[in-house]
Amino acid sequence: MRKLIGLFVFLTFVGMQICFAQTREITGTVIDKSDKMPLPGVSVTLKSNPSQGTATDVNGKFTLKVNDGDVLVFSFIGMKSQEIAVAGKTNLTVEMEPDAEMLDEVVVEGMYGTQKLGSITGSVATVKEEKLRDRPVANVADALQGQVAGLQVYTASGEPSASFSMRLRGVNSMNASNTPLLIVDGTPVTASAFRAINSNDIENVVLLKDASSTAIYGSRAANGVLVISTKRGKMGEKPKMQVRAQYGWSQMAMDNLDMMNAQEYLKFREMVDPTLITNSTFQEHKAWATKYNVDTDWKDYLFKSSSPTYQLDGSVTGASEKSNYYFSAGYFSQDGIVHHSDYKRMTLRSNVDTKIADWLKVGVNLGLSHEKYRTTFSTTNGWYNPVNFARWADPSYSPYTYTIDDNGKIHWGKPWTINNEMGGLINCSRVMEMQPQVQKTTRIMGNTFIQLTPLKGLTVRAQQSADAYDYRSTLKAYPDPLNEMNKNVGNVREAFQRFYSFTFTNTAEYKFDIQNDHHLSFLIGQESIIQKDEAFNARTQGHSDSRLMLLSASQTPYATDPFGSSLTETVFNSYFARFNYDFMNKYYFDASVRRDGSSLFPKDERWGTFYSVGAMWNMKKEAFLENVDLIDDLRLKVSYGSTGNSGISDYVYIGSIGNGQYNNEASWTISGVQNDGLTWETVKSWNVGVSGRLMNALNLDIEFYKKTTTDMLMSVPFSYTTGHSSANGNVGKMTNTGIDVSVNYDIFSKGDFYWNVSANFNYNKNEIVKLYEGFENFVQAGTGIKYAEGHAFGEFFYAKYAGVNPANGKQLWYTPEGGVTENYSDDLKQFMGKTRFAPWAGGFATTVAWKGISLSADFTWVAQKYMLNNDRFFVENSTFAADQNQAKKMLNMWTTPGQITDIPKAGEAPQFDSRFVENASFVRLKNVTLSYTFPRQLLKKTGFMEGARIYAIGRNLLTFTDYSGYDPEIDSNLSLGKYPNTRQYEIGVELNF
Repeated sequence: MRKLIGLFVFLTFVGMQICFAQTREITGTVIDKSDKMPLPGVSVTLKSNPSQGTATDVNGKFTLKVNDGDVLVFSFIGMKSQEIAVAGKTNLTVEMEPDAEMLDEVVVEGMYGTQKLGSITGSVATVKEEKLRDRPVANVADALQGQVAGLQVYTASGEPSASFSMRLRGVNSMNASNTPLLIVDGTPVTASAFRAINSNDIENVVLLKDASSTAIYGSRAANGVLVISTKRGKMGEKPKMQVRAQYGWSQMAMDNLDMMNAQEYLKFREMVDPTLITNSTFQEHKAWATKYNVDTDWKDYLFKSSSPTYQLDGSVTGASEKSNYYFSAGYFSQDGIVHHSDYKRMTLRSNVDTKIADWLKVGVNLGLSHEKYRTTFSTTNGWYNPVNFARWADPSYSPYTYTIDDNGKIHWGKPWTINNEMGGLINCSRVMEMQPQVQKTTRIMGNTFIQLTPLKGLTVRAQQSADAYDYRSTLKAYPDPLNEMNKNVGNVREAFQRFYSFTFTNTAEYKFDIQNDHHLSFLIGQESIIQKDEAFNARTQGHSDSRLMLLSASQTPYATDPFGSSLTETVFNSYFARFNYDFMNKYYFDASVRRDGSSLFPKDERWGTFYSVGAMWNMKKEAFLENVDLIDDLRLKVSYGSTGNSGISDYVYIGSIGNGQYNNEASWTISGVQNDGLTWETVKSWNVGVSGRLMNALNLDIEFYKKTTTDMLMSVPFSYTTGHSSANGNVGKMTNTGIDVSVNYDIFSKGDFYWNVSANFNYNKNEIVKLYEGFENFVQAGTGIKYAEGHAFGEFFYAKYAGVNPANGKQLWYTPEGGVTENYSDDLKQFMGKTRFAPWAGGFATTVAWKGISLSADFTWVAQKYMLNNDRFFVENSTFAADQNQAKKMLNMWTTPGQITDIPKAGEAPQFDSRFVENASFVRLKNVTLSYTFPRQLLKKTGFMEGARIYAIGRNLLTFTDYSGYDPEIDSNLSLGKYPNTRQYEIGVELNF
C-alpha cells in the first residue's frame, strides 16, 4: 500500500511538472510591414480556442499563455490575418501587411447587430475614409458620387448650403421617396443631416443594395440603406491627437452658353425691329455705349472669380483596457460664388464605449452641429435671380452710376439701385443686399445603448436614438433711405421649425457553433419611432428704420401671408427577426422578416410584412479550387425579398377641408379626398452576383438584379366634374432591371511603389408595366413628361422640332405620321425615346503612390441623361429681345428667303419642343488629391509628433459634356435659373501627435 501511495504521489508530481512545462508564456511585437512601426490593437487569439486571447498594447507588444502545440492567429482590420505555431518559440516579431480584399472587415448593419462582409449574402458596397476626408464641400454625399456601382448622386447647385439627390438602382417610385434610408451610427436621420456631418469624422460608408441586406429595415428600405459609421478608438490604441487645416477658393465650374456682347445685342435689336435704325433715342444710346466702350459682362459683375473656403478640425482618439473614445471639433466656412451667399458650420462629436463588466457594455455617440447660411434668389424664375440677371441684362448698360464732365469724360460712381433707362429695373445685387435671408439650424443626432452578454453567445441590446433640430429663418426687406426700393417701407419675416425623431430599438442576438463547422445566429427585435415636426412663421410690414427690424417694431401684419403654422406627428412600430447560417465558411444562408405599422396609413392598412432570403457559395473553399493559385477568392450569391416604401407626406389618406371665398363671402370646401385603402408601396427584388479576386491583384464584382414595384403610391387624376383634380392611391406597377459591375486592379504593388486603378458602372432599364384602370397613359402637366405603359418613367413627350422653313422663316415640326407642319398644336407631341433619368452611370479612379507621395483622381460619369434647358427659352427668343439679352447664336436668325438656319424669323415665338431637350450626359473629374506624408521614423525623433501630411485638392476641375447650360449635374426634368456648380482648389496640412 505504501508503495502504491508513493507511486501515486510520484506520478502526480511528474504530471504536474509536465503540465506546468507545457503551459508557458510567449511574448511578441506586431509591426506594420510597410514602415516597421508598431501596431496597437491587433487581436492575438488561440486557433483552437478563439475566446482565449489578448490584444497588442500601444507599442504593439503582447503576452499570452500558450501550450507548445498551439497556433496563434493575428488579425487586424485592414490587414491580412496570420497564423503562427508557437512550438520552440518564446518571442515573436510579426509583420502584418494590408489586405486589399478585406472581406473580413466588420460592417455595422445600422442597429441590428454586426456581420462580416465575407458572410453577407446580400449586395453590399463600402466606401472608405480616404475617399471622404478633406473634401472641400459641406455635403458629404458629394464625395460618394461615382464611388459605388448603381448609386447616382447629384449636387445640382454650387450654393454652399446646397443639398443633394441620391438614387440606387433606378427610380422605384413615381410619387413617393426615391432616397435611400440614411443611418449614422445606428441613428436613422433625414437627408439634411448629411450637410451637418463633418466628413473627417467618418470611418466608412456602407451601402446595402438588395432585399437580402435591406429587408430587415422594412418599410423604409425600398430604395436601399446607406449606413455611416463615424470614428472611434480601437482596443489597445494609445491616445492620439490630430489637427487638420485647409484653405481654398472656388469659382464657376462651367458655362457653355455664349451671350451677345453690347454691340452684337444692339445690332440684333435692329434686326428684330428695323424701326430702331431711325429711332433717335435708341441711336443716341448706341452712340453713348460705343463712345464710352460700355460692354458689361453681367456674369463677371454678379459672380465672384474667387470665393474662399477654409476648414479647421481637431480630434482626440484612443482606448484603455475598458473604454474607447473619439472626440472631435470642426469649423467649416465657405463663401458662395454669388455675392450674399455663404455657409458656416461648427461641429462637435463624442463617441464613447465602456465595458463596465465582462457582461455589460454601455456607449454614447453624439454629434452636435450649428449651421448658419445665406442663400440667393436662385430658386425663383425672375429678374432678381442673379443667375437669370447675368444672362438677361442689357450689356450696353453699366451697373454703375456715372457723370460726364465738361470735357466729355465719363466718371463712374457707385452701383445704381434702379435704372429707369432699363425700364425701372432694380439692380439684382442691390436686391440681395437689401433683402437678405439668414437661416440657422442647430442639430443633435446620436444614440445611447446598453448591451448585456448574460450568456456566452447571447447579446441583448437596448438603443435609444435621436435626430432633432431647430431651424430658424429671418428674412428682412430693409427700408431704402433713398426711397428707391421698398418705398421706404420695410418688412420682416421670422420662421421657426422644430423637428425630432426618437427611435427605440431592442434586440436579442444569439450566436453559437455546432462542432466548429455549423455557425448559426438568431436575432429578434422590436423598434418604435416617434416623430414630430412643428413650425410657425409671422411677418409684419411698415418698418421705416433699418435699425429696428424686429417683428414687434411694427403692428401692421404683412398683406399676403401675415402668419402660418403647421404640425405633423408620425409613429412607426415594428417587429423583426433574422437568421444566419453557414457551414464551414463555405455555404451561407440567411433569412429575415419584418412587420411594420405606420400612422401614415389608415388604421386597417397600417401593417405590412416584408421578408428576404439569401444564399452564398464560397467556391474557393471547395477542393477543386482550393489549390488553384490563380484564384484567391470566388463567391456566388443569390437573394430575393421584399421591402416597403412609406416615403409620403403625413395625413394624405385623410379627407381634408380648406377655406376660400365664393361671391366675396368666406367659404369652405373639401380640399383632399379621403382614401381608407391607401397602403404600403412594395418593392420585390431578385439579386444574383459573383465576386472574386484573381492573382492577388484583381477584384471583380458583377451583380444582376430585377426590382418590381407594386401598389405604387401615385397621384391619380380625376375628372374635374368631381371637384378634384387628383387623389392619392395605390395603383400601377413598374420594373427596374439592371447590372452592377465593379473592378479594382493593383497594377503594381511592390516595395515603395503602388499603382491601382478601379472602375464601376451600372445599367438600369426602367419600364412602367401598368398604370391604373382606364388609363394606359397620361401627361404630367407642365413637365413635358408622359406616363405610358411600356415606356420608361421620365421619358420626354414633346413635339419634335424640324427646323426652319427656308422660304419664309417659320418654324417646322414633325407630325406623328412623319410629315412636317408649320402649325403647332399639342397633337404634335410624341415620345422622344429620351429620359431625364440616366440609364448608364459609373465612375473610375486611379491612385499612384511612391514612398510618401500619393496622387489620386476620381472621375464620375452618366450617359443618356437628358434635360430641358429652360434657360434657352428666354435667350433664344426674339420676342424677348426688346429688354433681354440673347444668345450669340441668335445672330444667325432667318432674315431672307432661301437662308438655311435653325433660328426662325423675328417675331416667331418658340414652343417648348425637342429643340430645348439637350443631352446632359457628362464625364467629370470629381476629385483629385496630391499629398505627401512625412516618414514616421523621422517624425518620431521630435518626441511628440506621430505623423504629418500636406495635400492639395481639386474638385470639378474638368467637365466633358454637350450640355449648353451652366451645368449638367441637375437632377430634374428641366434647368431654369439654377445656381451654377463650382470648381474648387484647396491646400491643407494634417498633423498627428
